[in-house]
Amino acid sequence: MKRLSLLAFAALPLLISAPAHADIFRVFHERQVLGQKLSGKLEKTQFSSPALGESRSVFIYTPPGFAQNPTRRYPVLVLLHGSPGEPIDWLYEGDVHRAIDKAIAAGTLPPCLVAVPDGHGPFYKGGSEWADALGGKCNMETAIVRDLSQFLETRYRATANLALWAIGGLSEGGYGAANLAVRHPERFQSALVFSGDLRVKDDWGDDTDIFGTDAALRSANSPVEQLRRVAPETRKKLHFLVSVGNDDDADLIGDAVGFVTVARGAGATVKLDRDTGGHKWSFWSKHFLAALPLLGQWWRQSEA
Repeated sequence: MKRLSLLAFAALPLLISAPAHADIFRVFHERQVLGQKLSGKLEKTQFSSPALGESRSVFIYTPPGFAQNPTRRYPVLVLLHGSPGEPIDWLYEGDVHRAIDKAIAAGTLPPCLVAVPDGHGPFYKGGSEWADALGGKCNMETAIVRDLSQFLETRYRATANLALWAIGGLSEGGYGAANLAVRHPERFQSALVFSGDLRVKDDWGDDTDIFGTDAALRSANSPVEQLRRVAPETRKKLHFLVSVGNDDDADLIGDAVGFVTVARGAGATVKLDRDTGGHKWSFWSKHFLAALPLLGQWWRQSEA
């Protein structure tokens, strides 16, 4: 069905510019996803971000019974996209809304909210590294940790129990998920990291634009280093799934193994998930689906 629809769009006039062509496909993908039948509900809305000085789009999944239980508060999973990439990729390519829907129905995941925000920035390939850039050029970290979180609490009844807040991401978003979890363990106590860098690297196209050359700032935004600075009692509350494909580059695999070693030594709960595959949706979708029962287990343990 997806293939036939895309072929139809291939017949559009070739005079359409590349950006406009990309926008047409994005809108088409959004309409397809938002029109799918779910037990819960998926919608696209906007949240105001003083940190960015503008509003940003965000997809929100609400679980079955959300409207019928107006006083109930829910666990939260925030998902960060890669770069180049779009929030819709998690839904159209990853099918995560239907995976969440099925996991809730099966009882492997408690009813929860899922937020997939727009994390584009002014840097390499439209990225932001989901970080607060040097000199305030793009305060994406604050936009997620403060502005989006407040929006979810006030509009969507996100739980005040921060043990039930999780963050996940792939590629650049995987780095962002790990980085925000170790920098803000008071907000995110569980992180699902798919094919993400776990330290700031010199070969990133945007590293000096975002973090400058200050060694302390770069270290503070390298999850494998920043984790050691988290208070010991807080580290014991943290949960990490680090998933990487055997076909990914050696540095990415080495960082994943190194981070897991550090996290275990620091007292955090951590699982290394290595498998065949690489930097592509066939790997990410499969391993996201496998991660949901683990996240459900972590949440149930936190509630006990």
